[in-house]
Amino acid sequence: MPFVANKKFRLSAEDIVPGLAPGDGCMATDRILVDGRPVGYMYRDGSGWMFTAGDETPEYLADPGHLNLMSLNVIANYDRSVVPYLQAPPGAAFIRHGDAFVEDPEGAPREPDEPTPPALNPQFPVVNGHHELTADWVLTVPEPMNFRIDQDAGSSRAVFWRPGLTAMVSPWGNPRRDTSAERLQQVRGHVSPHGFDHAEWSEDGVHYLTYRLAEGAADGRLPALYGFAVSSAGHLQLAVYFDNGDDLASAQALVRSAKSRR
Repeated sequence: MPFVANKKFRLSAEDIVPGLAPGDGCMATDRILVDGRPVGYMYRDGSGWMFTAGDETPEYLADPGHLNLMSLNVIANYDRSVVPYLQAPPGAAFIRHGDAFVEDPEGAPREPDEPTPPALNPQFPVVNGHHELTADWVLTVPEPMNFRIDQDAGSSRAVFWRPGLTAMVSPWGNPRRDTSAERLQQVRGHVSPHGFDHAEWSEDGVHYLTYRLAEGAADGRLPALYGFAVSSAGHLQLAVYFDNGDDLASAQALVRSAKSRR
């Protein structure tokens, strides 16, 4: 536990259960540690995780006396509902919704001196936040992006882009009524043997699979992020290309945001 004079933390050192979360450092406000409020808003930037109750004023947060440095395991003892989200990449932010959290499409707060996002193409629509992709699928666009639909040989795909990042999303139906497990097995057969950084997880009836792939592009792009979201409705196939490593957070957020309506 952090030590600060004249503060009475709700949990003592003897109350802390080890092993709930990693020992990485994080910041949390007195509203959680002293006043006993649950975590209402949390984000991860380049410095690590920050946890607030969500009702602090800017003046409150600007006072270092209200902030405390501790481990993620300590904050997990105060509010165990944060644990499933701690693997989110830098740039992610979450807002409490009932007993869980929903992703903040605006992402982690940015410093005033951070560069502003590059200009979008005024000739195409701009989307941001909740987006209805099909009757079966919705996703959350993590930042303002241009949008178009490409038609190709009887199929279609949605393209989201801004300077430095392009995401292609192809929806596939389920006319044979395969089970999610059967469709997932089919999807795994399309994963490149040259892929790396594989990840799989399930949430709200959707199974996600992602991996990175270096395609040897000569235009400076980093290894792309490929992903699948599988449900009883079928699956989404995503390919996200980006030029800067900092954009990996946006690419991952787009994949994680895909939700099935079935």
